[in-house]
Amino acid sequence: MSRARPLNVLIIDDEADMGEFVADATNALGNIAIAVSDADDFVRAYSTAFDVIILDLFMPKLDGIEIIRFLHENRSPASLILMSGKDKSILHAASELATERNIEVLGVLEKPFTIDRLEQLLDKFALPRQKTVETPSIAPTESGMRRGIANHEFFLVYQPQFELATGKVIGVEALLRWQHPTRGLIHPSLFIPLAEKSGLINQLTELVLEQALGQMAKWRDKDITMSINVSPTTVVDLDMPEKLDAMTAALEIAPEKIVIELTETALMENVSLYMDILTRLRMKRFNLSIDDFGTGYSSMQQLVRVPFNELKIDQSFVRQLIKDEECRAVAQMSVSLAHGLNMQVVAEGIEDQETFDWLKELGCEFGQGFHMARPAPAHEIEELYLS
Repeated sequence: MSRARPLNVLIIDDEADMGEFVADATNALGNIAIAVSDADDFVRAYSTAFDVIILDLFMPKLDGIEIIRFLHENRSPASLILMSGKDKSILHAASELATERNIEVLGVLEKPFTIDRLEQLLDKFALPRQKTVETPSIAPTESGMRRGIANHEFFLVYQPQFELATGKVIGVEALLRWQHPTRGLIHPSLFIPLAEKSGLINQLTELVLEQALGQMAKWRDKDITMSINVSPTTVVDLDMPEKLDAMTAALEIAPEKIVIELTETALMENVSLYMDILTRLRMKRFNLSIDDFGTGYSSMQQLVRVPFNELKIDQSFVRQLIKDEECRAVAQMSVSLAHGLNMQVVAEGIEDQETFDWLKELGCEFGQGFHMARPAPAHEIEELYLS
């Protein structure tokens, strides 16, 4: 992959020979790499200038989990590649931990590894995105968010969803972004929790619905659906089904073209209220999708009781399923469960052809991910996929 500049890569491995080998391979791929073999050298070498850190989990003195904690506490902007020749379940747990701490994990480099696999993981690092996405170094503020809403700094991009069997675009997912005037693009993982805590999530939800439905009105003659993420904290208004129905009617949008996405955690509290609202949404012909499936703690009973007609497999499983047996098992279970409940399946985070082919063979109907298409403004989606 051609880049504006080489990647700055730090390799951390207690076996000095292995660390130097990985560094030589990384340099041969056109990057700039150094290797360290103990905790003291790591602390001395560490800086925020590194784009990627390749980390062996099983280190003496300061193990990989402690290093992940160090990177989080020091608000490292680097992406992470985990490296080990041991228990895959530990690699998976470490990857989940890093992701929870807002560290991007490019993937796992299992020992013994190939140069092709190393290159594949480094190619996942998107330099332009890294330079524009806000890092957790300065958290957004409630006052800044209020100003941003008033100044129309929030906008939507759309990621196409594809039918895996045919490659046809069957829908788009609306994704909220915040373009701050001085700090650039702020990632939703930073501002959504603040919005939920401050009570601004209702205003953001209204903004998303207005923009997404307004765009869908322009695409009403296209054979696609529009998926809209809704925070669980907003699904408490008993009038929500009527309000959404009135909005789509005013814009002459068929309710069947709208998919409301809710995370698993939405099912954990006040089940009767959610069931009331969600059932009436389905009665008004809106689609309901359970998002990030496999990451929450919903019971099987709740899944059966709530009238979802779509299940989305979380990207944390999809991205690792080729290399991780446990992730493959989750994906297989998810597809089997969904089909048993007459639900269709969407896989998030498809980033390579092998994953695409595996999910297609499994019977997963739909998918989205960087392998097929990145999120883009509406005009680009229309030019590339809907014209």
